Amino acid sequence: MRSRLIRLGALAALLPISLALAADPSVVPPRLTRPIDPVYPADLRDAGVEGQVEVRFEVDRRGRVLDPSIDYATHREFGESVKTAVVRWRFDPARKDGEPISQKVRMPVVFIVKSNDPLSQWAGRNVFRKVQNETVEADTLSEWPEPVAWIEPYYPPQLAGTGKRGEVIVNFVVDEHGEVVNPEVLVGDDPHFIASALAAAVSLRFTPHLSEEGDPVPISMAVSYKFDEKKQQQWDKSVVKAEERSY
Repeated sequence: MRSRLIRLGALAALLPISLALAADPSVVPPRLTRPIDPVYPADLRDAGVEGQVEVRFEVDRRGRVLDPSIDYATHREFGESVKTAVVRWRFDPARKDGEPISQKVRMPVVFIVKSNDPLSQWAGRNVFRKVQNETVEADTLSEWPEPVAWIEPYYPPQLAGTGKRGEVIVNFVVDEHGEVVNPEVLVGDDPHFIASALAAAVSLRFTPHLSEEGDPVPISMAVSYKFDEKKQQQWDKSVVKAEERSY
């Protein structure tokens, strides 16, 4: 079962992304014809909190939504908002051999606080927002936080052939969900290196740090990114060779 992803901004505006459901190729899946925006909970919106909901329901032969239930929600308020809105949605029902049929649907709905800064637009989420809980310095922890996967910044194509080297140190907060927010450049002067470093930083994902009580705690930390065109070229060649061996 595949699903439609709905993203919502501060005004809970629906973005049209394709809906696909049943694996049966003879079934034409339902098509959403009347979306109703779930209300972005005011407290979460004002705090810059984003989240995701997995909602499950049935689209009957008349295109009505029946029996919605929330499989998962990052915040209870998001789940309640989606459940209230989804019963008002209308679909062109699924069809088999041209005849309308009922169809079960599982759909993720993502709440995103819209932001106008370029980095947030690039990341597709609100990168700069207020963190509710007090942050803990990574240097005070017994173990340095490790990202789920390390992401190296790419050498800026605008500087290709210059051989220019540089370093950018970015300080940021890993929030309660493991996302990087509020990046700040501590060291760096070349705007191309800075842009590449910031893009790499906000792409990182971490396992949330837990307090002794088991509660997620935001962590403040700094990362150094070094740029060397020759090393980038060597890396690109090794990637190409690895891809060639995989065929």
